[in-house]
Amino acid sequence: MTSTIATPPLLEVRDLRKHFAVDSSGFGQPRKVVRAVDGVSLHVNPGETLGLVGESGCGKSTTGRCLVRLLDPTSGSVRFQGKELTTLPSNELRAMRQHMQFIFQDPFSSMNPRMRVRDIIGEPLRNFGTPRDVIDKRVAELLERVSLRPDAAARYPHEFSGGQRQRIVVARALALNPKLIICDEPVSALDVSVQAQVINLLRDLQRDLGLAYVFISHDLSVVRYISHRVAVMYLGHIVETGPRESVFSTPTHPYTRALLSAVPEVGKRNSKTIQVLKGEIPSPSAPPSGCTFRTRCPMAQPICAEQAPPVKTVGAGHQAACHFV
Repeated sequence: MTSTIATPPLLEVRDLRKHFAVDSSGFGQPRKVVRAVDGVSLHVNPGETLGLVGESGCGKSTTGRCLVRLLDPTSGSVRFQGKELTTLPSNELRAMRQHMQFIFQDPFSSMNPRMRVRDIIGEPLRNFGTPRDVIDKRVAELLERVSLRPDAAARYPHEFSGGQRQRIVVARALALNPKLIICDEPVSALDVSVQAQVINLLRDLQRDLGLAYVFISHDLSVVRYISHRVAVMYLGHIVETGPRESVFSTPTHPYTRALLSAVPEVGKRNSKTIQVLKGEIPSPSAPPSGCTFRTRCPMAQPICAEQAPPVKTVGAGHQAACHFV
């Protein structure tokens, strides 16, 4: 008789919060607190992609930055490979960041326009004391890995298209052989055909290198294509999470259903009704009591204003935070 030992998560986040204090316009008034991330829990397994989706302003990018401590969390736990990142001293955090990289939405703004591509890709290696000859060889390998010509190393960022720039940023993220990459809207500024090329590149890299991704996006079609599991975020909270096909085929939370109803389906004209959410997204500095989605929810009842909804299991690995699931 053999026993199966479950592989621990590569990344485990519990009750993560990031609050920002902002000055009030009134003289002598207390400062407002913006609850950008307000109790997020999630995990990422080795070699998998977690898609983090939601409307603009829901806290996705702030969550991603907190995961690698580009922003310091207000509270909560972020464990990577079993180590608590929120309390790591700067020298240990620097060493840990070799294994966690970040890809930003706008590749051009994340590169120094005065640096050649060889120096941009090689910068992480120089920061960790890699010899110059090793860096040159590694840069050549990485350019080939992301399907760019060797002569790209001598050129500057402005000489490339948007898709090529994103490939350069991907190459830089790979320089230190990371285990996890946070991808923050990495294809949203690209044409559809170029999006497909970059997404397929990320999938190929994951297959070949065993990478794990947190893929942040508002494009549900892209998320469905690349993700293994999906977490749906609203106003700083995770409202539904589960395996990709489970979330897309049987969405449980009313917010998830509304988002999916707006996704066009090829060859299915007039096959579904788009669920238009009423009202505007509440301010994260003054979120509704109880369920934060209740002010826009077609199912809202008095209990929704009185109590925060519990997280309920609705299927294998599939959970939703709603009083009525």
